[in-house]
Amino acid sequence: MRARTQHIIGIFLPVALWLAIKYAFHISDRYLPGPGSLWAAITDLGWSLVLHTGATTIRAAIGFAGGVASGIAVALLAFRFRLIPLAMPTANAVRAVPALATVPFFLLWFGFAEVGRYLLVALGLGLNVFVACVDVLQRPREQDILNFRNFGLPVERLIIAYWLPLIVESLLPTLRFGLSLGLSLIVVSEMLGAQYGLGYLMQTSRATFSLNVLMLCAFLLGALAVLGDSLLRKAWSAIVTWRH
Repeated sequence: MRARTQHIIGIFLPVALWLAIKYAFHISDRYLPGPGSLWAAITDLGWSLVLHTGATTIRAAIGFAGGVASGIAVALLAFRFRLIPLAMPTANAVRAVPALATVPFFLLWFGFAEVGRYLLVALGLGLNVFVACVDVLQRPREQDILNFRNFGLPVERLIIAYWLPLIVESLLPTLRFGLSLGLSLIVVSEMLGAQYGLGYLMQTSRATFSLNVLMLCAFLLGALAVLGDSLLRKAWSAIVTWRH
């Protein structure tokens, strides 16, 4: 079976399991909504569903970009000025705190302001990116370092020419994990304090026991994660051309 066929089957397999469980055990829509109930939620919400989905997507994208950029930049600066031994204990200590546990702090500090949500994702993702970058910086290729020493090149100053490409080509697994983490943080922050977004929609639906809307939001978040992961891998392949 070709990989593309397996990929398509993997996308629709959860939907098939959902329908099989729903109709095989005759579960009521009150506990497991069916396709008709989900369609009713879509028609009832109308364009507001697009606005909620767009808000969550934009917030996650901005926070993701900020976290990746800040994590790489801080790691390179710490390496350039030989501050990694100073920065790593703090980074590891902060990373020990679950990212979701920091949501109440950001809500207290920033309230409903959008900047708080962006910073929440940027911090949660940026720390993981920073540690991944430091791992690359501390394990350079031995043959490259030998060549640099033979030609008298300053290793710590080859930030753009050598270290940045080396980091970018090694960062994809961390970025794929960070994408899901960023979506999770955005949704939780929206559930605790927002006026729009999928998290806000899930919170209001829980209060009214609108399980069809909750499941619809879950499907949309899953679709966003799959789409974002696909775009991320394509963008990474387009940027890291030297590996092809």
